[in-house]
Amino acid sequence: MEINDLIEKVRHGDSESFEPVIRAYEQKIYRFCFFLLGDRQEAEDAVQDIFFKTYQQLAVYDNRRSFSAWLHKIAENHCRNLLKRRRRWLGLLPLFRTDGLSKSAEQVYSEQMGAEMAYWFQGLSVQDKKLLILRVVEDYSFEEIAQITDESASTIRKRFERLKRKLQKKRLMNEEALCHEQRFELR
Repeated sequence: MEINDLIEKVRHGDSESFEPVIRAYEQKIYRFCFFLLGDRQEAEDAVQDIFFKTYQQLAVYDNRRSFSAWLHKIAENHCRNLLKRRRRWLGLLPLFRTDGLSKSAEQVYSEQMGAEMAYWFQGLSVQDKKLLILRVVEDYSFEEIAQITDESASTIRKRFERLKRKLQKKRLMNEEALCHEQRFELR
């Protein structure tokens, strides 16, 4: 059954029809949130919140627009709010930190993944991160991304090319730094 048909059934009181909608988009929205937030648990919680918000707001959804684009916009706004909240908490966290607390293996892994993602995402705007996730991770076409972001496909394509050059330059700089370190160690 088509997504818009399922949405119409939900709008008319058939809440069971929302489950296939969730199944159709759950993994895509999870990956989108994970790459924006950098934390598995936070992304899982965000997905639940996003689908709850989506369900609540179905009455305002305009079915002339792509449901995927609308859902990604809800996800983006939700993640932006979480990131703002996280920045505020990070400012307060040192006031409450106690030394000697051990971390679980999951926390260490999450921090390592977050550090790797943070390296590549460092210096990128939320807009660039979103573009990278939608194009590379989710494999959306430029036209689909244009619908999600309310921009033209040519603008998206140009921004993506600039982003690729920026990341390639960063990779080359990283490789040069590693080669320099290795030469220094050999001496």
